Amino acid sequence: MKYLIVFVCALVVAVESRGLPKYLRKFACARYDPEYEKCIFRSFENSRPYFVKGIPELGFPPLDPFELPVMSVDRTISDLVNIKAVLRNVKMTGARNTVIDYLKADAVNGTGEIRLTIPYCELEMEYDVSGQLLSIPLESKGFFQGNFTDTQLYVKGGVKRYLKDDVEYFRVGKLDSKITVGDGHISLLAKNPELQFGANLISDFYNENPRRVMDAVNPIFVESSNELFRVVMDQILATIPAKEWLPEN
Repeated sequence: MKYLIVFVCALVVAVESRGLPKYLRKFACARYDPEYEKCIFRSFENSRPYFVKGIPELGFPPLDPFELPVMSVDRTISDLVNIKAVLRNVKMTGARNTVIDYLKADAVNGTGEIRLTIPYCELEMEYDVSGQLLSIPLESKGFFQGNFTDTQLYVKGGVKRYLKDDVEYFRVGKLDSKITVGDGHISLLAKNPELQFGANLISDFYNENPRRVMDAVNPIFVESSNELFRVVMDQILATIPAKEWLPEN
């Protein structure tokens, strides 16, 4: 969902931008609109179908389902929480029902903050994980399925300018985020049937107390998603010069 946040902010300030696809220009908001934040909110709601299916002209991936071919994680939080994993064929559904709880934006300074809620989402992937999760050793390969409710995402950040071939572009600047999951249930199917007991141990541990587990791994999740978000959004922002995203008048 972070992709959506920055893209909305970029879209609504790009009044009459020649670089944006024509079907998106109708959602643009004037830079000095006295009801700027209300305009952003309306733009989000009205352009939601385009976010869901993706915007190929800008390299913006579909949000529902959101698919990721491969992702690696190698993080150590403490002796009790360290995870090394390779995730493949990641697929998440449910983002189309995202609700904006709070939104604040500054078109002049290129900063903003937003809080979103995804009421319900489903996640599936292939996984290869090792490490330690509190009292549970992690050593498993297989297939993951899970559903999660009331996922909340808060992001505060902005964009900054840089020169490329004497032309100014935007890239993601300072970024702070928080992610919480209200509840969830997961199941793991080990590729090797002889190792299913270990997979069940991991899933049972999570399902008995999802809040405790999510709090423990949240720093890893936030850091990894921030890195992915920054790479993808920088690629999108680099497709159009800054003066077209944010014209002076």
